[in-house]
Amino acid sequence: MTQIFLLGTFHFMQSNIDFYTQDTQQQLWNINEQLKMFNPDAIAVEVAAHAQAAVDSSYQRFSLDDLSNYEKMRNETLGTISMFGNTYPIPYNTESVQISYRLGKTLGVEKVYAIDNDTLLEEINEETPERIKSAFEKHWEKMHDIHHDIKHKTILESLKYCNSDEWSYHNQQLYLVKNEIGASGSYEGANFFGQWYMRNLKIFANLQKLSQNHESVFVLYGCGHLYILRELINLCENMELVDYRDYINIRE
Repeated sequence: MTQIFLLGTFHFMQSNIDFYTQDTQQQLWNINEQLKMFNPDAIAVEVAAHAQAAVDSSYQRFSLDDLSNYEKMRNETLGTISMFGNTYPIPYNTESVQISYRLGKTLGVEKVYAIDNDTLLEEINEETPERIKSAFEKHWEKMHDIHHDIKHKTILESLKYCNSDEWSYHNQQLYLVKNEIGASGSYEGANFFGQWYMRNLKIFANLQKLSQNHESVFVLYGCGHLYILRELINLCENMELVDYRDYINIRE
């Protein structure tokens, strides 16, 4: 039985947080001290599995000393990575680096595992059926208010909210409320949003494979994936989903 510590997160690069300050780094070190208690023998991140070589290279290049060198983090990168058909630099202000790489180096973990699938999902554009577009945009207005609240919290407070049942419920509605579009006919909604479920099934397949050779795995993932991944982990007889609140001190 492999223990899975699944921690949801907001995407650091999409926030207004300056990660290259003493205050922010101290917040992250405090979080790291709590995450260390889980003591995983594997760490997984939201990076495409086919880009494992880039993860290996950037993780080897990364040093804990970098986290106190603010100018280096602002001006340098940890290499490049190819995802979604393009090549991107690997900056320091990502959750994978600031949380997962930090934790891995602190614990002496030799490797960080990429378990994502970067198959391009169909985007909302001019070709999207109007019924799907209007339903999506209406519900996204509600989600925008939630994202706005996160921007005014500490990193720890934001993580608390991102991992709450309330967040997972509202995010899942983003997909569920449009599933009925085209029911008993074209099934536009189910076909369109089924891509999201397929991506999560592929992520879980990679996690299943990884868990076969490890006793405890720390998984850091965008909180939008939590509802589905939690359900899949709970259904898997070879995995045990641990309560993140047992390892990160954010109980009420």
